[in-house]
Amino acid sequence: MVIFTGLDSVEATPEGRVVAIGVFDGVHIGHQSIIGEAVAAATECSARATAVTFHPHPEAVLRPRSAPRALTPPERKAQLLGALGVEEVVTVEFDREFARLTPESFCRAVVLDSLGTRVVYVGENFHFGHDGVGTPADLAFYGKNHGFAVRTVALVKDAEGPVSSTRIREALRAGDVARAAILLGRPHRVSGPVSEGVGRGRTLGAPTANIQVGRDVALPRMGVYATRAVSRDGTWHRAVTSVGTNPTFETGRQVRVETLLLGFVGDLYGSILAIDFIQHIRGQKAFPDVEGLREQIARDVQAAEAIHESL
Repeated sequence: MVIFTGLDSVEATPEGRVVAIGVFDGVHIGHQSIIGEAVAAATECSARATAVTFHPHPEAVLRPRSAPRALTPPERKAQLLGALGVEEVVTVEFDREFARLTPESFCRAVVLDSLGTRVVYVGENFHFGHDGVGTPADLAFYGKNHGFAVRTVALVKDAEGPVSSTRIREALRAGDVARAAILLGRPHRVSGPVSEGVGRGRTLGAPTANIQVGRDVALPRMGVYATRAVSRDGTWHRAVTSVGTNPTFETGRQVRVETLLLGFVGDLYGSILAIDFIQHIRGQKAFPDVEGLREQIARDVQAAEAIHESL
């Protein structure tokens, strides 16, 4: 898979492109429907399957104070799109200047000038151009005049309505990582380098890996979860993970992601570790003494083991 950072870096191709356009934050089951149709169409007409996405998230530029945290950082998003059969990912820098493009200027800059597009796939709720006034119907009208087709893909829905990144974030805020996994089509993942902590876990009989997660990444509600820890080479381990502020020992507000790999012996410092959240075990709470915490950790490990066995 080829990743282009910006429209200016995109190379011309004689076979043309079938393009799926969207923010695709989370690459959830709704996004997968759009991508799947685009990839199938590209295969059928021998064109390149290309995904056009945006970074940072448009809300981070237009409404920075209320911008959502990312479900999938750019690298992870590209990996997921590639796994769906996308051959090229074009990441467009979304800034104030780009946000001011009219719908027609957006179509010219994104769809025609850079990509040589044959077919465009978008979700039925897709909006583009200044203030988001452009709709799929506008895109189709523009396509008729400039030689590309537009296919609008219906939203994927369940009993609660359309699947969306917003609903996934709401599930994470509630600690319902199992529900988030259903909407994503896989467990929610965070990743980062393993840093050296204060070593308190070893004294409790539970040496943990401290994962340095970016501040703009969506985390589940503070608590303890059954998880899977995945290394760069794809090796994975059963794990139990705490997302919280260590209230038994500290009074600060810094949220940490600390993972105990069950049955693992070794040094993880400096490595990159991904954490897949499988099921909520309990909420965060403070304990009156170290012994109470040690006993609770043992119960958390037992609960996590039982969850993993059930899977």
